[in-house]
Amino acid sequence: MLAPDRVAAAENAKRRVLADVTETRFGTFVHDPAHENRAAATQLLDARLPRVDAPPAPARDQAARALFGRLNALFDRHGLPHRIVAGVDAETAARLAPLARSRGYEREDYWALVGHGVDAPAIPDGLRLEIRPHGSDAAGLVHESVGRDRDGVAYAAAVASELGGQELLAFRDGEPVGAAGWYVHGDADDPVARLTHVGVIPAAQGAGVGSALVRAVVDRCPLPADRVVVCATAARAGFYERLGFVRNAALWRFARLP
Repeated sequence: MLAPDRVAAAENAKRRVLADVTETRFGTFVHDPAHENRAAATQLLDARLPRVDAPPAPARDQAARALFGRLNALFDRHGLPHRIVAGVDAETAARLAPLARSRGYEREDYWALVGHGVDAPAIPDGLRLEIRPHGSDAAGLVHESVGRDRDGVAYAAAVASELGGQELLAFRDGEPVGAAGWYVHGDADDPVARLTHVGVIPAAQGAGVGSALVRAVVDRCPLPADRVVVCATAARAGFYERLGFVRNAALWRFARLP
């Protein structure tokens, strides 16, 4: 299994790559001025409070209160109304939770899963797979068909391209019906492949396109399956578990959006 911090580093690579980075005692603050209309482009990553033997009551947790104070100062510096803080440390999440709730934040928990037992791809009849660079018009059609906004798709493509990512497209009768992307993060001694997205147009859903894409990504990725990571909410984790992925680490974020 991969260390949780290693998983978080691969997950957060896409936040850091186009951003200005400020290191703080509570984590890494990233801000991408070219995409600051995207809430995810500005946030505090890898949040971690100093460990204590016995966590204090929320009203007396000076470190947790200081983290939120620092967070406000960082976001106010850029005139942004939203707030996002994310991490992998369970103790930090537990200590932040009551203070975050009282400040109007909502918590999101999700899982990083690794592809330990993913079978070789079985390609449905009539489906053709093709690797392309991120940001192709064909992939854009797929992403927009499932409700992803155009600016968000462009931002994700720019990040994945900067990280050297690729996108696997599925075509049926010459028309794009699905897409899945990935990038590899880390040096040769400790690389991790991060699956970035899976999208299937509504008319092709339920026909095995998404499953075929995920299996094909794992099969074609230059890394072993147990170094291919995907992040999903609990509601979506079951899809990947049915394909052979196993839960590796829990990640969390607290967000207050306007």
